[in-house]
Amino acid sequence: MARRADVAVEGNVIAAIGKIRATGGDQEVDATGCWVIPGLVQTHVHLCQTLFRGVAEDLDVMQWLDRHIWPLEQLLDRESAAASARWGVAQLLLSGTTTFNSMETARHTDVAFEAAADLGARAVVGKALMDRQEPGTELWGESTGEAWADLERLVERWHGREGGRLQASVAPRAPSAASTVLMHEAVDLARRRQLVIHTHVNENRSQAALVAGVNDGRDVQVLKAFDALGPRSVLAHCVWLSDEELRLLATTRTNVAHCPSANLKLGSGIARVPEMLAVGVNVTIGTDGAACNNSLDAFDELRMAALVHRPRCGAAAMPAYRILELGTRQGAQALGWGDVLGELAVGRLADIAVVATPEAGVPSEAVRAATHLVFANSLNRRVEHVLVDGRLVVHHGELVHGSKSRIEADAFAARKPVLTRMRIERNGRCS
Repeated sequence: MARRADVAVEGNVIAAIGKIRATGGDQEVDATGCWVIPGLVQTHVHLCQTLFRGVAEDLDVMQWLDRHIWPLEQLLDRESAAASARWGVAQLLLSGTTTFNSMETARHTDVAFEAAADLGARAVVGKALMDRQEPGTELWGESTGEAWADLERLVERWHGREGGRLQASVAPRAPSAASTVLMHEAVDLARRRQLVIHTHVNENRSQAALVAGVNDGRDVQVLKAFDALGPRSVLAHCVWLSDEELRLLATTRTNVAHCPSANLKLGSGIARVPEMLAVGVNVTIGTDGAACNNSLDAFDELRMAALVHRPRCGAAAMPAYRILELGTRQGAQALGWGDVLGELAVGRLADIAVVATPEAGVPSEAVRAATHLVFANSLNRRVEHVLVDGRLVVHHGELVHGSKSRIEADAFAARKPVLTRMRIERNGRCS
């Protein structure tokens, strides 16, 4: 419910909401004429792909991955992966996302943790587990031993760092990309350490059929067999699921990351989110990677999620207030922070976005706050301030712990040699 109020933060928690008198030692952030909302939560992104925005266009997901994105990811060195991660985190924070769940490549995953730590984001990060050839592609990741050793190292080094702001995940690229041995070990680790399990499921119809033939079962059944479904599991896309599979996700309290823009751009389809919500699936939001969405702005993704289901299900199918929950409370729940994030309430962690729209200063418009936030275009919406864990990370639209222009310059400088190496390798294969 929207109302005029001050928000007091003490340490990293919300201490009071109401009419509050600031004392001389308090830092004040002027939110006059703005909406003050919980920081947005994205449950499916790929920081490693930020450099590749606009590189591979007008392709379906398998062509896009096999011809362009996986080869490019394999050409990333530590420096270029770090530039990609910092650029991605900067874009997320500047557009109001305070918490994200990112699947990286098989290598250089440390740089994603470092970017989140340095710029002040809350993050769940996992290396892509790929020790098996993905059906329909020519690419492999790494050996089972290499994948397992690196996963264990990352969990020990990063899980729970920055006062719990950083969390490690178990992230098989897809159920078909990780061997039986690696899946069993990884899921066991996730259960022992209470880690998020993050993977892709049934994004594309032909891909789903191909994988089912290789695995002797569809993705959801394979994950069930590995005991990989549950309240700490996030399944990205879930475009082509049966009614039975939707009920299984609801029964196991498994979370879905809805990525409508990427699914439309790659021609994959539209996930049946209204049906998911109707049977009790916890649906969340994700922009996916910048390479398949061209944007990491969660507000744009929420707008798409609100609109894309209406031609089939009716204008009232996905109201704005319900959509906003996908990007706040439900996302926090999926990542294990449901008791402390996702709402503006006393005692909750102070992850806050302050957003200006033309209507924010008009008292009569308060009842339509969610509508103005979800449906405003970027010209009528500006993220003014962002707090994560009680600390300002964006102030007056600028990063507090970095320079947007410098981060962008570093990203473009890192991108050029990667694309050059890609052209050289392709020319070499053709000769």
